[in-house]
Amino acid sequence: MLERFRQRARGDKELTEDQSAFPVKSGFTPYVIVYSCDGTAVTVRRYDRLEEGEPELAPDKVNWVRVVGVHDEGLVRTVAKRFGMHPLLVEDVLSTGHRPVMEDYDTLEFVLLRLLGYDEEEKRVLAEQVCLVSGEGFVLTFQEREANLWDELAGRLEKGGGRLAKRDRVHLTHALISSILDEYILTLGRLAEDIEELEQLVLSGGNGDTLMETYRLKREVLFLHRSLWPLREVLLRYVPGEAGGGGAAEDLLWNDIRQDVYQVLDAVETLREMLSEMVGLAMTKAELRMNAVGQYLTLVATIFLPLNFLVGFYGMNFDTLPFRSEPWSIYALMAVMAATIIGMTLYFYRKHWIAGAKAVE
Repeated sequence: MLERFRQRARGDKELTEDQSAFPVKSGFTPYVIVYSCDGTAVTVRRYDRLEEGEPELAPDKVNWVRVVGVHDEGLVRTVAKRFGMHPLLVEDVLSTGHRPVMEDYDTLEFVLLRLLGYDEEEKRVLAEQVCLVSGEGFVLTFQEREANLWDELAGRLEKGGGRLAKRDRVHLTHALISSILDEYILTLGRLAEDIEELEQLVLSGGNGDTLMETYRLKREVLFLHRSLWPLREVLLRYVPGEAGGGGAAEDLLWNDIRQDVYQVLDAVETLREMLSEMVGLAMTKAELRMNAVGQYLTLVATIFLPLNFLVGFYGMNFDTLPFRSEPWSIYALMAVMAATIIGMTLYFYRKHWIAGAKAVE
């Protein structure tokens, strides 16, 4: 479990790769792509290699500079230098596995988030670190994989962008972050479906595998909680626009983001409570089953207790035992033993001890 929270540092081969990360396509070469929007048209430029002064920004336009792939340190540092990023921000981009961060610098706003997804086959939560840097006239993003959910926004811009191409950088930043939050909600929805199915198995009886699966999903929800909960404190102390002089529109968009984050965190807490109750219910049902088994064994031992007394009594080496010398004594003893079994069984049944044990099971 703790392996999933380890930081995957650059060049540190002693740290194992984060098994919760999205798979990165082998042989993938990082590149930079720039979308320039002016409300009427969208210009797309791709850079496989960067020269001095690149990537170029179109004047009087909103430029989305998308760095696809962060495992090329030279490319990331070149882009960071081009946009005047602080060295500490560059280290945050290159070293994945950080907690969510939102910071205001002199002329930049920096946002670091985790993009989460759900592998329905493995029933496992996957994570990718993404970073956004917003400045005057541009929004700079960094991602680990070649393809992620921002491809949909990029596709819309390549087709003309619609209303998104007519907005400013604040709206573009809001769209990028909102797409991440929407993916959180979808991930929680898929996870909730699996939890509800598991809940039905627990209620119907289940077995040891059901309990282990409950614990496994509980760890997945714990991973979600550890990945998302820092957003609450980040949003509480983050004041947008301190550096860039944002107005009422920016405040409104960030309030919308806050509401989405709180909705996601409430959903995570609900899933945690559901799984905790399911674990408690599974443990209670297991204890009840053990009590039922113990009750049956106690009933059997109680029934055979007088039989053991009779067998032991007539098994003593004394010639003066009553009816011992009679030819019919063995049949009489067997009849008494059978009557004892039947009588005690009927007595337990009338007391609902036997029926109660079946009901528990």
